[in-house]
Amino acid sequence: MERLGRYQIETELGRGTMSIVYKAFDPRIDRYIAVKVLREQFARNVNSRQRFLREARAAGGLGHPNIVTVFDVGQVDGSPYLAMELLEGQTLAQRIDSDEPLEPRAVIDLAIQICSGLSYAHERGVIHRDVKPANIHFDAGSGMVKLLDFGIAGIEGRPERPASEGGPVLGTPAYMAPEQIVGEQIDARCDLYALGVVLYRLIAGQLPFDEASINEQVARVLSQPPPALKPLHPDTPRELVELTQRLIHKNPAGRHASAADVLEELQDIRARLQRGVLSVSRRRRLAWRWPVVIGGLVALVLALGLGHVYRSQNEAMVAATYGFGEGLASVIAREVAEPLLLDDATALGSLVSDFSANPQVLYLHVVDRAGVIKSSTNLFLQDEAVPVLEDVIVRRDEPSIRIVQAGRGDLEFQVPVRFQARRIGEIHLGLDGSNLSAAARSTMSMMAVLFLVAMCVILIAVLLMARQQRQSIERLAWGLRQIGKGHFDFRLEADRRDDFGSLYRRFNDMAMRLQERHGLREAPPPLRLPSFNDDDVSANMEDTREMEATGERAGSDTVPFSKVTRFPGPGS
Repeated sequence: MERLGRYQIETELGRGTMSIVYKAFDPRIDRYIAVKVLREQFARNVNSRQRFLREARAAGGLGHPNIVTVFDVGQVDGSPYLAMELLEGQTLAQRIDSDEPLEPRAVIDLAIQICSGLSYAHERGVIHRDVKPANIHFDAGSGMVKLLDFGIAGIEGRPERPASEGGPVLGTPAYMAPEQIVGEQIDARCDLYALGVVLYRLIAGQLPFDEASINEQVARVLSQPPPALKPLHPDTPRELVELTQRLIHKNPAGRHASAADVLEELQDIRARLQRGVLSVSRRRRLAWRWPVVIGGLVALVLALGLGHVYRSQNEAMVAATYGFGEGLASVIAREVAEPLLLDDATALGSLVSDFSANPQVLYLHVVDRAGVIKSSTNLFLQDEAVPVLEDVIVRRDEPSIRIVQAGRGDLEFQVPVRFQARRIGEIHLGLDGSNLSAAARSTMSMMAVLFLVAMCVILIAVLLMARQQRQSIERLAWGLRQIGKGHFDFRLEADRRDDFGSLYRRFNDMAMRLQERHGLREAPPPLRLPSFNDDDVSANMEDTREMEATGERAGSDTVPFSKVTRFPGPGS
């Protein structure tokens, strides 16, 4: 198909059970549009064709920002078509399936727009009858919502053959109201039910009734009450949850009377939410939440402070250890310079023995210019090359000293031996680094204990403050309840020296003015309990048993729902 009347068909956008939607170009208005064409098998049916044209013209008479605009309705060669604006973006169903759940504010804004479009259509006698996410266009960029597919819309007040007499039951079962399923005469409240199901899915992330088969779906919609709505988002207003539960009430009388009423309530919820006066569906333990936040911030500051102290202490201990090793190695280098130059093994051995008596010295090597050990605390290394350390970390590398640390934590100080400014050898002094590591661990343990103790004290103090504030708020709430009961002489403690003291004084001023204006409400006289004797009690009990027995014989006026509800089927 290349042309449909004056429209130039370019590509297919999608197809449904009864129709196909094409992208087309209208040369008369010089713009791209969407053209919906009734499928051939339905176009051959006179009733389907007339219904399509009649209801398309009804939808074409609707001009609202939240309803897709219809430009033209007609038929070419017996094929009815509907020309409407071309919308870029995705449907609400695609948005639900692809992204994270909408925020409560976004859900409210979306519901307001849907309800605004429905209210406009209902006021003009048009019932959509198939409100669902797939028939709601949602522009994520602008947040604009438009109702689509009025293809099965009904004209309110137009006589129509009911389903029990063979008339059609049109709609999507998951979003159809019970009266719409059983084929009763419907009104605008069936659209409100569908809106409630849409909101239920947006808030809870699932349908109220979601069964694998249509029969099970219909049976649950007709026989079971909707499950309690459990919002995914903790900040969902309780009022929005209650509104949604009312919308999906099985009895149309239990729902709102009109879309205008729903729209007004939604706008009120949004206004109150912006003012921050709504309760949320999941109550948060504020008495615990903000102390935890404060405690976390204090813990962070404390941890940073203790970390800085630990680093400072550790650096000081490292500097002291390095200073000791450097000083000792320099002294040894001066003492062994002459014996090393004269190659006096006896003098070198005596000096090495004396200096290695220090318990912190692990080893001491006197090395000549060729890198051969001339004297050492390890006699087996005499006249051998200096052993290579493993996993060495260079801590300092300067012309006068080189400090390295082995993998086990031991430190080695390498100091050149000079005689008259001429380098004649080198001292390799090994010191035990375990004390330094032990000191670092000890300091860390002390810091951790100090941190835990400080955190416990801070948390206890913050919790006590939170408890005191909560008690103060509850005290104020109690005072407001007393005023509500007419006890205008009630007063709060005005001698407090905190922020609540000023609030309590304002409360007392209000109560005093109310007392001056209305006075005190007189207390009702005390109730007097009637006196009974044993005969009266026995007689009353016998009367009660007789009434219960009579009720059992007479039966109940309540008839089970299963006996009065019948889903229409073929031949019914």
